[in-house]
Amino acid sequence: MAKSLNPNAAGPDSPSGAGGGPSSTSEPRRAFLGTSVAAGAIGAALALFPLGSGALVLLDPLRKRQSSGAGPEGGGLMLRVATLESLPADGTPVQVPVISDLTDAWNREPNQPIGAVYLSRKGDEVKCFNAICPHAGCFVGYAADRRVYQCPCHTSSFQLDGAIISPSPSPRDMDELDVDAERLKSGEVWIRFVNYLPGKHDRIAK
Repeated sequence: MAKSLNPNAAGPDSPSGAGGGPSSTSEPRRAFLGTSVAAGAIGAALALFPLGSGALVLLDPLRKRQSSGAGPEGGGLMLRVATLESLPADGTPVQVPVISDLTDAWNREPNQPIGAVYLSRKGDEVKCFNAICPHAGCFVGYAADRRVYQCPCHTSSFQLDGAIISPSPSPRDMDELDVDAERLKSGEVWIRFVNYLPGKHDRIAK
């Protein structure tokens, strides 16, 4: 039989023949690339795991602070500020510092001043007012000669029961704080300390 003279006919040495050409090498290459991509994805995921764990460790103190609140049900801190016998029995106001532990995300500083209050005693009863003026947040002083609370910043003044003396720029009376009646029976003055936003008609805790 005569051999084909067609130069385009496939022969044993043709690239498309059984000896292997592009069609025979493309499959291993695709398999190699697929394996490399999968390995890279797994490596990236494993690399992110310690980063995520580290972030949780760093943020854990923040989460604990948020869950702890500022006291029982977010209603302030119950703190001991004085003894009953240390207060004048005639109702003269006494300013005392409020001491507590300051805690941020990673640090704790014990016994730090966080504010001040006025205490006034009549018999075995004690009234407590936050020493911050409700107008702009200045510390209120006590004018003993006139027996009134007086703010040095914008002349707001208040009676001994905390009521505004008009005219006054203060939007509300002085902020009265709760005194623990049970602990008073044992001679200790404990208050629920809360700071309220200045410049508001209603008392809004910070």
